[in-house]
Amino acid sequence: MAGISVVAKKEFLDHVMGKKFLVILAILMIISLLAMHQGVESYNKQLDSYKERTAEIEEHPEGMPPGWMPEKPSILFVFQMMSMLFGILYAILAIAIGFNLISGEKESGSLKSLLSHPVFRDTIINGKALGGMGALGFAMLVMTLLSIGILMMLGIMPTGDEFVRILVFMGFTLLFMFSFFAIALMCSTIAKNSTRAITYTLVIFIVISFVMPIAGTFVGMQLAGDMPEFRGMARQEINESEDISKEEQIEEQERIREERQEEFQEYWEKVMGVQEMFTIADPKSNFEKVSSAVLNPGFQSSTVSFGSSSTTMITGSRAETSILEALGMVWKNLLVLLVFPVIMFAIAYAKFMRMDIR
Repeated sequence: MAGISVVAKKEFLDHVMGKKFLVILAILMIISLLAMHQGVESYNKQLDSYKERTAEIEEHPEGMPPGWMPEKPSILFVFQMMSMLFGILYAILAIAIGFNLISGEKESGSLKSLLSHPVFRDTIINGKALGGMGALGFAMLVMTLLSIGILMMLGIMPTGDEFVRILVFMGFTLLFMFSFFAIALMCSTIAKNSTRAITYTLVIFIVISFVMPIAGTFVGMQLAGDMPEFRGMARQEINESEDISKEEQIEEQERIREERQEEFQEYWEKVMGVQEMFTIADPKSNFEKVSSAVLNPGFQSSTVSFGSSSTTMITGSRAETSILEALGMVWKNLLVLLVFPVIMFAIAYAKFMRMDIR
C-alpha cells in the first residue's frame, strides 16, 4: 500500500498541475458559470409564473380542472440542465486523463526503466488508476463547491432534500467519469502508443454513446409502429364543437388527453424497451436515467429517456418520490455505472500484468 500511495500521489500531482487538466477544468468552470446563470434565470421565471398561476387559481378556482395545481419549480432544474450539458465534457476530461497513462510511459521508455526497479506491476497500475481517479474527484469537488457557492451568492438556499440530491448527483457524475477513465486506461494498456490509445478510446466513446442509442431508437420506432397523435390536438377537436358546455368541454379534453397520453406512453415504452438493449453498456445513457431520477422529485417509473433528452410521463398524483425510491426504479442503470468501470479496469489490469516490456 505504501508503494501504491507513492505512485498515486505522483500521478495525482502530475494531473492537477498539468496544463491539459487545468485547461479542461477552466473550460468546465466557465461553462458551469454560464449554465448556472441561464438555469437560475429560467428558475426565477418559472417561480414568478408559478406564483402568478397560484394567485389566479385562488381568485378564480372555478375555471380550473378539479384537483389541478401548478407544480412548484425546484432549484434542481438548474442541475438538470447541467447534467445534459456536461455529460460529454466530463467524459472528455476523463478520457484526457486516462488515455496515455500507460501508452505514454511505453513511448518514453520510462515504463521499462520503472519496472527494472524492485516494484510490483500491480503497484504501478493500481497507483496510476488511483491517481487518475483522485484527479477526477478533485475536479468534481471544485465543480460542486462552485455550483453551490453560486447559488448561495444569488440568495438561493436549497432545501435539505435538494441539497442531498445535489450531492448524490455529483457523486454519480464522478462515477460516470470513472467509466470513461477506465475505458481510456484499458485502451492505453492495450495500444502500442498514445495515438492509437486515444483513437481506440474515441471510437468506443462515439459508438456506445451516440451510434448505439440512435440505432436503438430507430429500430424501436420501426418495431413500435406509427407514433400516436399529439395530445394537444384534443383541445382543438373539442373547441370545434359548439354543442357542449364549457364544463363538458373541460371534462372531454381531460378524457381525450389521458387516452392519448396513455397511447403515447405505451408507444415510447416499446421504443425504450428496444433502445435499452442497444444501450445496456453505455455509461452516458445510464447516467442520464440515474441523474433524472435523482434530480426530479416527481420522478416516476414511467419516465422514459431517449437520445440526449428525457420525457417524464406523469400519471396520477404528482406526489414527490424520495431519492431512495427513485434510485430503486433505476437500479439496473445504477448497477451498470458501478460494474462497467470495474470490468474495464479488470481488463486493463490483466493486460498490464502480462505485458511484455522490452
